[in-house]
Amino acid sequence: MRQKVSWLLSMAFLLVVLAGIVVSRAEHRSEVILGGTDGAIVQSDPAAFLKAAATPEPEEVDDGWPDIDITQAQYRMVNDDTEFLLPSSYEPDCGIISGTKYMMFSFEHLPYLDAMIQAAQDAGFSIYIAAAYRTYSYQTQMFNAKTSQLAQEMFGITDYLDPRYQEAAEKAKGIVMYPGSSEHQLGLAIDIWDRQYNRTPLYENMDQEFFEWLDAHCADYGFIKRYPTRKLLLTGWDEPWHYRYVGIDAAKFIMEKGICYEEFYKHYMPDFKY
Repeated sequence: MRQKVSWLLSMAFLLVVLAGIVVSRAEHRSEVILGGTDGAIVQSDPAAFLKAAATPEPEEVDDGWPDIDITQAQYRMVNDDTEFLLPSSYEPDCGIISGTKYMMFSFEHLPYLDAMIQAAQDAGFSIYIAAAYRTYSYQTQMFNAKTSQLAQEMFGITDYLDPRYQEAAEKAKGIVMYPGSSEHQLGLAIDIWDRQYNRTPLYENMDQEFFEWLDAHCADYGFIKRYPTRKLLLTGWDEPWHYRYVGIDAAKFIMEKGICYEEFYKHYMPDFKY
């Protein structure tokens, strides 16, 4: 009889132990010692551990810069660096600018320019397109003509084989863009004045109200002031009447931030140097 009672008590004890194990398993929790034997004992949830260990999804970060493909033609960087020179074969598809006889602009983006010109006229301004698309050969003619002029003025020479002619050519690079380095060859740039000038134009003598309007609205049509005076050290040029098409998103960001295109371009091409 005593043996039977002892056996029953043992079985009851085992059932209690098993019940405790089942409950513990059901809660999916375990105890982990932190900091060695002297550390605190904390409970951890295996499900939470697996969730934390999983690779987190990358968060999209909006840094405010336009989400663009800088390799598209409208963002192309052009300057006198060998890497950014346009080849003589580069000839964009262009069309005639409204209100002009022969001035041409990228056919694809021409509607934006025509709309900007019309808006300026509707605002009461008379404008003059002084320069637009230029071929590589025409840019070469302009550059050679300036070099010859300077060679004559500086040294009284006309022979291009004279070593001093090269000095004139180097000086000419600061006045007329070297062939292949002009944005006009892209078909995306214009020189726009408030009227036609018979002599070399001076920006301070132009209608500043017109340029204030243009700077405030050009981005609405995808244009930026490409060579502002205050950015001369970064761009290398002081041509506050030169405007370049880069698309509305990029143009609004550039004009609102007051940066030049070199600063904008470098954000997308970190290795770019200016």
